[in-house]
Amino acid sequence: MSNPYGLCVDAYPPGEGFVAVESAQATDPRAAPREELAVSSNRKWQTGQELRVSFLNGDTEVRKRIQRHAETWLEFANLKFAFGNFGRAEIRISCQGAGYWSYVGTDALQVDPREPTMVLDGFHGETDETELRRVVLHEFGHAIGCVHEQASPAARIPWDAAKVYDFYQKWQGWDRETTFNNVLRRYPGSEVHHTPHDPDSIMQYAVPSELTHGGFSIGWNSELSAGDRAFIAQMYPGA
Repeated sequence: MSNPYGLCVDAYPPGEGFVAVESAQATDPRAAPREELAVSSNRKWQTGQELRVSFLNGDTEVRKRIQRHAETWLEFANLKFAFGNFGRAEIRISCQGAGYWSYVGTDALQVDPREPTMVLDGFHGETDETELRRVVLHEFGHAIGCVHEQASPAARIPWDAAKVYDFYQKWQGWDRETTFNNVLRRYPGSEVHHTPHDPDSIMQYAVPSELTHGGFSIGWNSELSAGDRAFIAQMYPGA
């Protein structure tokens, strides 16, 4: 599947995932609160845990750039990343594959140790630093347990569902199920730790105004928001 715009596709082991609740249709998007992100309750690592990170391939300089941006999370989360050539790393990155994706938190432990748990396809020496940083922060957010922010139980994005399905079918070739799972679905509150929806979160998709009611929109975020930093510190305290 072509993925030229850095969209992250949800990835879960067979039989895993979240039970969907209805996508929200807020009557007044301006009334939606603006805070923090959502973390999968049963996919968190242990606070203070060291996660081994291995690259299965990729240019050496690109690997260094990925590591530098990934470690931004460690300024706020009490976790450790050990980058190296490990036989059984918890996080295994391939710079070849289809698009950008990562398993969520401890789901990575269910993946065949010969297979990647994260794909960052297409990065090279000329890749724009802002785009690389945005994608790496987002995918490592998944790797430490964060889910897509538009899927938070607190999200109240006033999607025009018919336009959303049509747009992603034409743009990405997605069928209705793929579009629902990656754009419209929201997770039940019983499965995620969350606070009010944060449109500035690094885990939030861009929301074009032409796909919503009332002109509501969200741009591409390329940095951890204040809510991201505060909430991940609560989920992994003591950094």
